[in-house]
Amino acid sequence: MDNRFVLLSLLVCVASGKVIDLDERLNDEKVYKHGGSWIVMFYAPWCAYCEKMKPAWEATAKHLAPTPVHVARVDLTKYPSVGEHHKVEGMPTIKMFHDGEVFDYDGKRDSESILEFVRRVMNPPVGSVANLPSLKSVEKSQEVFFILSFSAGRSSQLRTRYQKVASNMRMQANFFETSSKDVHEKLDLKATPSLAVYRDGRSVVYDNKNLTQEAIEEWVQAERYPLCPHLDQFGIYDYIHTKRPVVVTLIGKIRTSKEQKLADYVRFIAYGLKFYGDFYFATTDEVTLLRRMLLEYISKPAIVAWDFETRTYWIFKTDKESFDDVTQEDVENFLGAIKSGEIPASGGEYFTRRFYRMLWLMVEMVMDVYETSPWVVIMSGIVMFASLAFCAMVLLSPDPEKANALASAQIERDQLRRETPGGFYNDESSGRIHEEDEDEDGSGVVADGAVLEPEDTDERSAAAKAKGKLKHS
Repeated sequence: MDNRFVLLSLLVCVASGKVIDLDERLNDEKVYKHGGSWIVMFYAPWCAYCEKMKPAWEATAKHLAPTPVHVARVDLTKYPSVGEHHKVEGMPTIKMFHDGEVFDYDGKRDSESILEFVRRVMNPPVGSVANLPSLKSVEKSQEVFFILSFSAGRSSQLRTRYQKVASNMRMQANFFETSSKDVHEKLDLKATPSLAVYRDGRSVVYDNKNLTQEAIEEWVQAERYPLCPHLDQFGIYDYIHTKRPVVVTLIGKIRTSKEQKLADYVRFIAYGLKFYGDFYFATTDEVTLLRRMLLEYISKPAIVAWDFETRTYWIFKTDKESFDDVTQEDVENFLGAIKSGEIPASGGEYFTRRFYRMLWLMVEMVMDVYETSPWVVIMSGIVMFASLAFCAMVLLSPDPEKANALASAQIERDQLRRETPGGFYNDESSGRIHEEDEDEDGSGVVADGAVLEPEDTDERSAAAKAKGKLKHS
């Protein structure tokens, strides 16, 4: 196909805000390293999560239509080599290709979050806050951000390291700097230079004397979360590398008064900073998410503290008749008991737990596929059942050689009965002498059999012949 025609087709798609379908040409580094900025979703038609994300992806394409960013997707069932080349391990996977670099997206699966990700990639790692109106604009657009206040014209080792941290962590957090005295006073910063995290109308200063890049990165990683956000099924995994337990309040999409009161208690505790540095706090309405994490049935409302580092958890329980009688003090006592080690943790990473988790996730995966493609699951089940039935027939069927040997032995014994005039007959195959007696209907049957020693065989055979002669005389 003419490259000019391909380019014209892509331009038409971009201009109309449509998602571009790519193929194995994405394996060519020249395409994504020197072909502009691309954000690509790797998907499969049978994937339930991919199907749920389709509207958000199409909305993203419409928003980015006037920009130089191309929104595309690759069907890995048609082009599996593309997934292997770009090391795709799950679906949907989103990657952005910009200025020869590849950025992985692991945030929420909504258009607004994806657009924020694109903004971070396209903009410089550190933004500038020139004055108070600029600060107010940043406050409105960013729930949490880091800001460095410095003196213009002065070199600062802290600023140099801060910029390196911002470059490394531009996908995880928002970074700004200012030399404005008004902004410095508004943030209530005491010294210059000063580094602070700003959220919910207040700033927390970095007061660690360790100013190494590693120490600053560790602090940014710990402080980059809102005080009590509402998480979807993907947002919770943003906490996967944290070293504090995450206290999650499970509520409904439409909150009852009981659920709202419980959520308010946890939010008040989070904003009160009583357990600041000990826990993260969040709310969610994803029941399936918590069941997948805990590997047990749980219903709303509930409060769960989950530790990603050890995969252990604590569930809030009360002796009161209902959650309507629970107070904020009860929740605080629960968190205090976790902190002091009074409440033992459940879960863990021992072998049986990992095996149980694998089975749980396999069942969930089958159910997810069934939601979007039920016939795939049904036909797979039929094929699996037929395979198991065939294997069972093969394993339980008798050995043909043994069956033939037994049949041959039975034929020889029947032949001996017919050839022997009556009484005893010698079964040479088993070393036994058998005696036939007549039963009630007059037919001859084997009444007894004795294993003969080799020296007794001839004598018993002669006796059998003699008895036969007497019966027929």
